[in-house]
Amino acid sequence: MLLRFISGIMVAFLSTFLCFVMLYFSKGNIAYANGLNSQNKEFVKRIEKNLGLDKPLLIQYKNWLFKAFRGDFGVSFLSGEKVLKIIKERFLNTLILSFSALSILFFLSIFLAFVEYHFKNSFIEKIITFITLNFFALPPLVIALIFIFIFSFFGNFLSMDDIEFKNDFFSRLKYLVFPILVLVLSHLALYLRIARNLIYECFDQIFIQNLYARALKQRDIDCLVLKYCLGSIVSYFGATALNFVMGTYIVENIFNFSGVGFLMIQSIIYKDFPVVLALIFLSVLFTTLLIFISDIISQILNPKLRKYSLV
Repeated sequence: MLLRFISGIMVAFLSTFLCFVMLYFSKGNIAYANGLNSQNKEFVKRIEKNLGLDKPLLIQYKNWLFKAFRGDFGVSFLSGEKVLKIIKERFLNTLILSFSALSILFFLSIFLAFVEYHFKNSFIEKIITFITLNFFALPPLVIALIFIFIFSFFGNFLSMDDIEFKNDFFSRLKYLVFPILVLVLSHLALYLRIARNLIYECFDQIFIQNLYARALKQRDIDCLVLKYCLGSIVSYFGATALNFVMGTYIVENIFNFSGVGFLMIQSIIYKDFPVVLALIFLSVLFTTLLIFISDIISQILNPKLRKYSLV
């Protein structure tokens, strides 16, 4: 488990390097962000020299890397503010959105998995499978656009614009509704299949069949099954954390949600290297931390997994 966390840090630095290479050779320039004299090549070169962008790729990345090791992620090329300060202002919004959607996904997938088992081969199981797979077949972008098209007549109900949760969270709760719905519907089929496979496998165990033979109540059997497979479900949820976080970033941009994902896309467009690299590094590190925590929780719930803790 500790080796996973160390390897996650290495992956974070590797991801930043690959992202830096792609940005370095991509079109666009930070000089185009202000729109002033952006057609003047001398003006563009002057800005690049002032920001150190005229240096070779490896030297630029080395300078950033040495500063990152010291916890200094530099300042934004766009705003001139410290990168960590900019990320801190938007991190809470992304955390609330992603945690809310992931919590709903977790409980909903387990609930629907039990429903499908108890109504196996029935119309209810088929309709759940049909709905979840259809939403899973659509990218989050398409699902979000469908919601925007259908519910746009409700007025300013789909865009957060730069609202801060810390000021008045409950009055702004409506801005979370559609982003959460898109995240849940686009991932539900995957997480439901994971929970369903584990729950079905658990019901097929001999000790569960013996409980039926002893005429134990179905409710008690369901609780034992949930207790038996909950650790594995949590572990699978943690393993897919990176995919879910990236999906959250996409949804934020669609709904103009003032979070980390929205900041990342804007920074990529204008090649704001310090912000992009810091966001990539911290995102991978954050998902590695989620995997680490999910492994610990799964081992607490299922002590048999402790022998694999160093794998």
